[in-house]
Amino acid sequence: MAVRRIVYCGDPTLRRKARRLRNIDEDVIQLLDDLRDTMRHASGLGLAAAQIGVPVAAVTVMRDPESERVLELINPRIIESEGEQEGTEACLSLPTLRGMVIRPARVVVAAVDPSGNPTTLEGEGLMARCLSHELDHLEGRLFIDLVEPDSLVWLRPDESEESGYRTEPTTVEEALEAFDRLRARRGS
Repeated sequence: MAVRRIVYCGDPTLRRKARRLRNIDEDVIQLLDDLRDTMRHASGLGLAAAQIGVPVAAVTVMRDPESERVLELINPRIIESEGEQEGTEACLSLPTLRGMVIRPARVVVAAVDPSGNPTTLEGEGLMARCLSHELDHLEGRLFIDLVEPDSLVWLRPDESEESGYRTEPTTVEEALEAFDRLRARRGS
């Protein structure tokens, strides 16, 4: 188990369609462990393998943040969705960026668990949002592709604000340029 480096927007891995996994071997189990540890370390609600530079169809999602139970899903796909919800999203690959995204209110996901067993799970509300967001990564989509442009903001530390943060409006183009600069400074 290890905490891996999360790649940022602009890394080509994030735009590639994930390769489906055919065999669940020690490497896949290690990848799932690393995804779980990296997600927890970054205080995320979900993490796709592409976000650590591995373009395969594997994701982790916090099932219950209170108990820190984690879903580990291989080759997940949405087989049913209904309704609509609008909510603020963020992404570990687009740090400090927030924006409003419309997602299904309910989804049903079919996947394979780490033991190789087919599984189906249903998510509503925040769980539906998290599952939809992470499964978008498997298609090379980021929330910035779906965001309501006028809602896009940076979350900036500000001790003068009661929450400790202030929001600073931005555009999709400005955000993408900022991530290019960040990746260049980071050397990735």
